[in-house]
Amino acid sequence: MAKREDDNIDIVKKFYEYLEKGDRDGAYDNILAKDCVLYEAGVLPYGGVYRGRSLMKETLAEVMAGFDEFECEISNYLAGGDEVVVHMNISGVGRQSRKPFSVPLLELWRICDGRVIELRPFVFDAAAIADALA
Repeated sequence: MAKREDDNIDIVKKFYEYLEKGDRDGAYDNILAKDCVLYEAGVLPYGGVYRGRSLMKETLAEVMAGFDEFECEISNYLAGGDEVVVHMNISGVGRQSRKPFSVPLLELWRICDGRVIELRPFVFDAAAIADALA
């Protein structure tokens, strides 16, 4: 794998570290472009398109606040050019419903000049997540 792809994977790995620890001292600002875009499946309670670093950070915080016992098990990182695909399984419990879920997920990341410009999660069973959040 070329250095560019390795660097892009490292950026995505940093994102997951920040997601787990929280955006302390504006950590996301180091890796998210100001005009980044997050696409979430429309069937999810938080579904929609979120443009801009601030809105993306707010949305991710709200998403994570809906779960307890949230876990992300990453199987693989695949990179080519400016794109990184992450294959994972996410699981947890809906904070209000107390319903558990466990679903496979792929995320497509686009990186430009060392910063995330786009994140597109592809959830294999979005209904299971929506049910846990109901």
